[in-house]
Amino acid sequence: MNDQNNAAFVYSVNMLRMLLAMNLISEEEYKKIVDISAVHYGAEKIYV
Repeated sequence: MNDQNNAAFVYSVNMLRMLLAMNLISEEEYKKIVDISAVHYGAEKIYV
């Protein structure tokens, strides 16, 4: 299950990066959503 959570977290961060690159979300929104996703998926270390 942990591998699935890790993969889902990486996927969500990559999607957020794409939205950020397209200027559809701000840097602040990006950081907030990454933090929320990390808690949701149980990510202990975040390297983004």
